Amino acid sequence: MDEFDHGIPKNKYNPHALIAGNPKIGENVWIGPFCLIDGLHNFLEIGRGCNISSGAQILTHSTVTRCISERRYSKIDSKPTVVGEFCFIGTNAVILMGSKIGHHSVVAAGAVVSQNSVVPPYSVVAGVPAKVIGSSKKYFKNVSSVSISVVIPAFNEEENVERVVGQAISELKKKVKDYEVLVVDDGSTDKTGKILDKISKKNRRVRVLHHKKNKGFTGAILSCYRNAKKHLIFLAPADGEFDFKELEKFVDGIRGFDVAVGYRVGSTRSIFRKINSKGFHLLTRFFFGIKFREISAVILWRKPVLDSLSVTSDESAALIEPELIYQALKKGYKFTEVPFRFTARIAGESKGAGVRMIIRTFFEMLKFWLNKDKTN
Repeated sequence: MDEFDHGIPKNKYNPHALIAGNPKIGENVWIGPFCLIDGLHNFLEIGRGCNISSGAQILTHSTVTRCISERRYSKIDSKPTVVGEFCFIGTNAVILMGSKIGHHSVVAAGAVVSQNSVVPPYSVVAGVPAKVIGSSKKYFKNVSSVSISVVIPAFNEEENVERVVGQAISELKKKVKDYEVLVVDDGSTDKTGKILDKISKKNRRVRVLHHKKNKGFTGAILSCYRNAKKHLIFLAPADGEFDFKELEKFVDGIRGFDVAVGYRVGSTRSIFRKINSKGFHLLTRFFFGIKFREISAVILWRKPVLDSLSVTSDESAALIEPELIYQALKKGYKFTEVPFRFTARIAGESKGAGVRMIIRTFFEMLKFWLNKDKTN
């Protein structure tokens, strides 16, 4: 049976919503059925992360005068309308032309926001005509505050780890009050462990975990994830190839999302590492259907997301991130991608994948692919 043609132009948000004209709609906006989003006669902007409930109307024009004047007034009146980011618009709410809704506001179900209204940020408005009846900050009562764990797996990085941890702390202090740096010493045979212990004794924000023996890529990262305590968990390398001044881009980028995946720009890696990376990403696309630009060792997770996922791959393989990302996508978590500038290592040797690790990772991929429909 053919689908009923209701005459509404197709859009990427909801097949049963009418989106007229070319409104500016931010990332990760959800629009329910039977909504009217009117960008036909004037500028309309809806900020990122908004939820527009079913039946809501956001308007930029009015034909009231034209109608009741028996068309003696021939114009269509219009004014720009703006809805700030992370706003919630309730069922059957109406926002009339010329209105400006401040960010993080709630427009209650059935409310009618009058023409040219200015609603301050963090407001709750309700009624006909709508009036400010409170602050949306009351909804944050049981919401986690901003807190970050920077987690760093380290193996034989005595020439880099002190500088890397120091830069992480320096940038975190500028951005959040609640943070920690967790470094997993993955069985280092040089002075990495001793350097880290010395740092942690001087700074209570730094925690160190030691593996007696090297567990490998997945084992080290898994220890990082399972022992991090804060709401946001940021994975970074110990080799200095990430500049923590770019951490802010990830913290901002994840707003409204569950996971922010980093991808390198301006990379000067060796030909071998580039070929290895290309092959790895082709395999993740083939086996798991993951189509991000890159799955690097730079990624920001929300802790509740990681806590809902499991890891089955071998600790010495390099499959932990594809496995976790596949599971998270399957569970419907929202992803975004964040570019970061590649910084070449200035000391020490690359721990890039050897032939044994590449072979092991391939067979782990094959095993996971054969059993992926059994994962939670």
